[in-house]
Amino acid sequence: MAATIKWRSLLCDYNQLQLKATLLGGQSFRWKNYKPTALDQHETEFIGVFANIVWVLRQTERELQYRIVGEQPYPNKANRDVTKSPIPEPQQSPGNVRNLAEVRLKVAEPSEYATGGELLYPASYYEQLLRTYFRLDVDLEQQYQQWIRCHEHFANSATKFYAVRQLDQDPVENLFCFICSQNNNIARISDMVEKLCRNYGEKICEHEGTCYYNFPSVSSLADPTVEGQLRELGFGYRAKYIQRSAEKILQLGDLEWFRQLCQLDYKAAHKELVSLHGIGAKVADCICLMSLGHLQAIPVDTHVFQLAKHYLPALNISKNVTDRQYVTVADKFREVYGPYAGWAQTVLFCSDLRQFRERTKRTGENSSKLKKKRKKKG
Repeated sequence: MAATIKWRSLLCDYNQLQLKATLLGGQSFRWKNYKPTALDQHETEFIGVFANIVWVLRQTERELQYRIVGEQPYPNKANRDVTKSPIPEPQQSPGNVRNLAEVRLKVAEPSEYATGGELLYPASYYEQLLRTYFRLDVDLEQQYQQWIRCHEHFANSATKFYAVRQLDQDPVENLFCFICSQNNNIARISDMVEKLCRNYGEKICEHEGTCYYNFPSVSSLADPTVEGQLRELGFGYRAKYIQRSAEKILQLGDLEWFRQLCQLDYKAAHKELVSLHGIGAKVADCICLMSLGHLQAIPVDTHVFQLAKHYLPALNISKNVTDRQYVTVADKFREVYGPYAGWAQTVLFCSDLRQFRERTKRTGENSSKLKKKRKKKG
């Protein structure tokens, strides 16, 4: 579909969401810097894909603004282009999910189309997607204050690094992206994810000379030929893990398996995930935290292990993360930060990433200035 220049917005305070750290901090690998905003040359627009939509996002003091570059219709059971026919009657599935595509998109299929506009659906649908993706129902300023009271390490980080949100992502994309993440960095993971989308996903649109694709289905990654193809594309040993995990998930029921996975408690979901090829404790915790809603999950890698020494000084004698230490570190974070411990750990992880350190001082100052400005207005 043709690109549109119209901006839409929803209310979202600047101190409730920091786009850069949230989108580029290693949670999702589908986002990149787009260009400086017309509103403030020091701020950036971001372009990326989720929910079969290509988005451009930017912020003002009071709003999250979005532009839809391209989109696909909400998947339906008939697997047809519903834009040319009435929306079919929703099919009821077990667990109150009317359409299994909801497992991936996180919101229900829209009940109507937009009339006479440039978008497929009413604006409320896109706002719901954004609210869900960024977990905007959580008052993050209040949550930060709670975490600051929990430990001085967070207090020292949070004063400089604000409004990092825990994304609520498509579990299919999240699972295969974090299989790619093993022994890897953000730039290279992003490149691998783009290759998966370009070679096995469906094209959404072309914008300014770049083609954008949705993340592939499980079935498209399960074919026996996929492993060899991915090795040729530079995936190395991860190629086997991707193909064999996809093959097993397909045998277990594909999206129905994911639907059931979403209903399990944290420990049961974690146990189910580590039964797949190439998924260990850390990757399972990433999936639990980032797409299954288990905000107490703590993915412990060597970076988080170093952060944990603020809480467990005895860890200084260790160089590697043993299974026992993994559990000790995760339990300690949960003890200190409570049911949202995984989110708190994400903030600490992002605040320590080298790529964000140069921006930390300025964003922290901007945040303080905004607070002072509002107090004067009040």
